[in-house]
This record gives sequence, structure tokens and C-alpha cells, in this order.
Amino acid sequence: MSYFEQRTPPTRDQRLSIGDSFAGTGCGALDCAKEGCMQQKGRRFWQAGMCQMSLSLMMAVTVENSVIIMHAPIGCGSMLIPLGISAAKGKMKRGKAPAGPIWLSTNLKESDVIGGGEKNLRETILYADREFHPEIIFVVSTCAPSIIGDDVEEIVRSVGAGTEAQVTAIHCPGFKSRVVASAYDSFYHSLFSHIQLEPIPYKDYQPVERSDPDYSMKIRRFNAQKQMTVNLFNATSIGSQDEAELTRLMCAIGLNVRVYAEFCSAGELRMMSFAGLNVSMCNVHDDYILKYLQDKYSIPYIICGMPIGISATKAWLLEIAEHYGLADKARSLIESEEEQLNAALEPLLPQIKGRRVLISGGVIRSMSEALMLNELGMEVVGVDAAHYDSEADPVLHSFSDELPEIPFAISSQLYEAINQIKKLKPDLTIAHNGTHGWLARAGITSMQLFDTDKPFFGYAGIYRFVRRMIFALKNTSYSDRLAEHVKLPYKKDWYDKDPFHYITG
Repeated sequence: MSYFEQRTPPTRDQRLSIGDSFAGTGCGALDCAKEGCMQQKGRRFWQAGMCQMSLSLMMAVTVENSVIIMHAPIGCGSMLIPLGISAAKGKMKRGKAPAGPIWLSTNLKESDVIGGGEKNLRETILYADREFHPEIIFVVSTCAPSIIGDDVEEIVRSVGAGTEAQVTAIHCPGFKSRVVASAYDSFYHSLFSHIQLEPIPYKDYQPVERSDPDYSMKIRRFNAQKQMTVNLFNATSIGSQDEAELTRLMCAIGLNVRVYAEFCSAGELRMMSFAGLNVSMCNVHDDYILKYLQDKYSIPYIICGMPIGISATKAWLLEIAEHYGLADKARSLIESEEEQLNAALEPLLPQIKGRRVLISGGVIRSMSEALMLNELGMEVVGVDAAHYDSEADPVLHSFSDELPEIPFAISSQLYEAINQIKKLKPDLTIAHNGTHGWLARAGITSMQLFDTDKPFFGYAGIYRFVRRMIFALKNTSYSDRLAEHVKLPYKKDWYDKDPFHYITG
């Protein structure tokens, strides 16, 4: 049985080589993964970790006209408060109604953990369908029902057969996987398990009737439209301006573009199978769904890193163009775009040349931005990736080839980052959002690794990113003053140790 036929999705640990603890270089990480030692590594001490559920929710909350049912203790739903705000803003930026999420909880208590929560779940699904009339109901199966053995899939199947809404389950018990990226697979598994991904004739498209005297011409046009349509797969950390920039580039060489799967409605999701090519913007985010669409609908896919930086954007666009035999057209576009960009960057690059930068965050984005900044003349002094899995290997190979001696770590631990910063003394730290207060207390100027309000991808993204770095490097008063008056919670002897002192294996 393939992974796609299973009732619940596999974890990344089951289907890929993964890791969450490593310190060395990019070449060392590749060797360690090849030899099988990456999965044997761990830590004697962890300061914090992420919940897989949060990333699954981060994707589900963006789906239009849906209801989320938290099959969990009531506290698990607290994540939906900030996620709902960001999802509403993301919908508005994409021209959709900025509606917040509708969510319910089965409110599992001690008695439910002992006796089971299946009755609560059945009643909540029926209530959600009757009261809110959504197109999709997501049942988020968290740690508690997974531990006690509630048959969530059977309830979804049996109850969903009698509801107007399509009902599906997102299985995201965080304790099952060492890497939170398993959450992406859980969300995608919920889509193709119970949500229709095929267009409905006469509702989503007008089929060509065989009795039509122009049948041959119209069916060729219909098939050509499908073949020239590209599904571009996004992520919550990728903003609307990034989607618009990449759509602009692909449309310029003659392709039709649709963006999936976040910020879509049920009707838009049904068109997912109507495409000639699927394209990912991140190696570790979409491989599960793209492999399914290839297996089910024979749609080829391209995963070739993030289009961040001049070289990466060129390679990304050319690979898509070559699939369609449009490479010459793409090269002309790239030449024009690079000429305009270089002219715009000429007065800016001397202001960042040679500045020391440390990058921390998602494995693909952190390495991609390191390659871009090296390309722009900055000195990359270290890269910390939140996790490793083998889907990142193509980007890790490029990183290792271009920056073979740069310290590279697999680490999401803030105490390690602070120690590393104190030793490396970068001029600028580019880090995942949520860490900047701690970095400022260390006296280090920082900026976000991603910001959904600003572009990062393509040619527009390069220019805006350089402008933001210059601004951050010129305006250091906040971090300087905060470091003078606020202390970090770490003992002095911690800074005398290696930043990755607690990594084992």
C-alpha cells in the first residue's frame, strides 16, 4: 500500500531521512545524512520546540468557507487566535473577503480521555454542518485523541457521508515526528483523502460536446489550455507579492498560473487536477502533494529550490520554461529583468558589501538567502536550519559547493543561537519571526527571514530585500539600547562553551 492510500499520513521520519541536531558544515551534513548518522543525533537539553499542529492549522485556517473542529482539549485552539488574524489579512491581500476562521472544539476533558471522545466529535461535525453551512470541515486530530485511539477517520467517513460539507481529518499529533514539517504532509493528505480535486463538468468548466461541428478544434484548444496551465504551490510564509512576482514572470513567457493550496475555496481546489505542470516554491513543503498528483493524474512536477536571488530565480524560471520549450523566450526575459535589477542595485550594493550576516530559519529559505547574500557580496558567517530532511539535499549541495567552509547547523534552539551570535559577532542576523526580541537583547541588529507583507522572491524580492537590509544596518539604536538595559537569562559560563555543546551522537 502506498502512503497515499493509508488512512493517516506517514511522518517525515518514516518516508525521508530527517534530522534536528547537527553542527559542522554543509558538506558534513550531507555526509552525515548519507552515512545514516543524522537520525542518531539528539540533544541532552532542549530549550523549546514547535508543535506540529500549529503548522497544519496555519495552512487549514486559510481555506475559504471552511470550519475547523479541534478534536482536542480546549487549550489547543488558542493557536487559532493569531493564525486567524494573519489568515484574514492574507485573504484580503489576495482580493478575497477577509473573514476570520470559524472554529469549534470537542473540548476533551479527563472523562473523555478515559472513555473516548468519538461521540463529541460526531455531534460537533453535525452541528458545524447544520449551523454554518461550510464547504469544507477540517477535523484537526491532535495528541489526545491519537493517544487514546479515537477512530477519527471512521467518524469522518461515516458522518461526512450525510453532510453537505466535505469532511476531512488532519492528523497532526506532534509526538509522532521529530520534525514539524510533517505537518505539511498531514494537511495535504487531508485534501486528497476526502476533498474533491477534480473539476465538475458544467459547473467548473464547459465540456466540449462530440456533436459540436467544431469538436476537434475546441478539444485541442481545451487540452492546450490545460497543458499550458501551471499550478504554483505556495506556503503561509510566502506572501501575496511573492505569488504575484512569480506569476508575472511565468505569464510573461506565455503560461497560465493558478496558486495552491492556501487561500483557496473548494471550487478552486477542484481545479487542481486541471493542469499541465505543478511547481513548488520550496523543496520541503510540497513534495508529498506533488508526488500524489503525479501518481493520480500523471501531472509532472518541478521542485528546484526557492527563487531567491539572481542565480536561483534564473534557474527556477528556466527549468519551467524548458519543460514547455520556451527557454529562449525565458532567457530574453531574464536578460531584461537582470539588466533592470543590476542598474537599480548599483548604488545600493556598496552599502552592504562585506557586512557579516548570520542566517537562521527554515532549511530551504535560510540556505537560499545565504546563497543570495553571498552573491551580493556580503560575508555569510553561519547558517542555522530548523531541521534537515532529504528533500533539501539539492539546495544543500548548492550551498556546500558555494560556501563549503561556512558553519552550518541544524538547530531551532535559541540558546544555541545566542551563544553563536556572541562568538561570531555578525553585523546583521536574519532570523525566523518570533526571535527578534531575544536577538535585540543580545545587542544584534536583526530582520525577518520572511515577511508576508513584503516580497522576497524573484527580481522584485531581491531589490526590496537589499533596501531592507540597508535600513536595518543603519538603524541599530533599538538593539543597542535594549542590550544596555536588559540582560539575557544565560549564565556567563554558557558563553564559554561551544554553542552546540549539548548535541549528542
